[in-house]
Amino acid sequence: MPDNFDTSALGVPVEVGAISKELKKLWETTGGTQTRASLINFAVYFRGLAGSADNTKFISEFTRQHACRALLICHEPDATQDKVSAFINAHCHLTRAGAKQICCEQVSLLFEGKTVGRIANTVFANLDSDLPLYLWWQGEFPDPIDETLWARVDRLIYDSQSWANPKEQFRRLRTSLEGAQANLVLCDLNWARTLHVRQALAQMFDHSENIGILSGLKKVTIAHAPEYRSTALLFTSWLAAQLKLSAPKADGSGFTFNHVDGHAVAVELRAEPGRSISVCELCDGTNTVRVYRDQQGDFFRVEVRLAGEQTYSHLLPAGSNSTSDLLLWEIGGGSRHKIYHKALLIIDSLL
Repeated sequence: MPDNFDTSALGVPVEVGAISKELKKLWETTGGTQTRASLINFAVYFRGLAGSADNTKFISEFTRQHACRALLICHEPDATQDKVSAFINAHCHLTRAGAKQICCEQVSLLFEGKTVGRIANTVFANLDSDLPLYLWWQGEFPDPIDETLWARVDRLIYDSQSWANPKEQFRRLRTSLEGAQANLVLCDLNWARTLHVRQALAQMFDHSENIGILSGLKKVTIAHAPEYRSTALLFTSWLAAQLKLSAPKADGSGFTFNHVDGHAVAVELRAEPGRSISVCELCDGTNTVRVYRDQQGDFFRVEVRLAGEQTYSHLLPAGSNSTSDLLLWEIGGGSRHKIYHKALLIIDSLL
């Protein structure tokens, strides 16, 4: 660790083997004015000391809504010495009554040099009882991944949008999970970004008069921000999985699929400034369903145009795409993401 690195935000330095004892002493000094709360273990893995301050700030805000024991796992593989350091901290927030503070623990672990093999055991030794473990993996997965990490993880959270090579990253993750025979829940924040546009589109086909568009579907147009192509590919994979489209072939910037009825379905991906996904349009040649982001607020506007000049308009929530809001939704939602697994079977052929 550099001599000039400020560790004050991480809390009090303690010996790795004495973390539990030091946490107990921390609560003994509160005089009963603070109550410890924890419903889950929430671990955050990141590489590089620079992420320590931002992640500690995030944990402080996160614990306002989710009581947990937070574990920050900072890995600095290029350090000149092999060393593991630990720090303890507490984030306290007043109850609505204002009489007592509710506090959550933060344990920060700094792994320097060739200490990657110690991460899993050190983290597992400092979990809060048998509470579920949610692990937020920031950045890319290494090759190989330490498969012992998956032994205690209940939900693995990551963001495939940040990956430079999503195809390789998905392969590493899949290989690692298969090797460990892990049964954890995959929570991709990139998948969560498509939630509201998926819901807005799906709701349009709750109406029987619109169902025919799907059986005769010929073209899909998706507009996405240039840096969110992987988000658009996940959305495309969801659509293909739900409609049982098959045999995708690259076609310019998009793809051509085979419909279950035998005809071709063209999917055009169009990169343009705007939100992660700003437009999705389905057309059977005559009828159209168009979902697009309202520029004045967090809404999707939906237009349904049917033969005979029938036109319907709807306004639906678009939600927030901030990392913190997506993460809070993942942790609070509890979904098993079965549909996401179906989409993963298709996206590999699109990357």
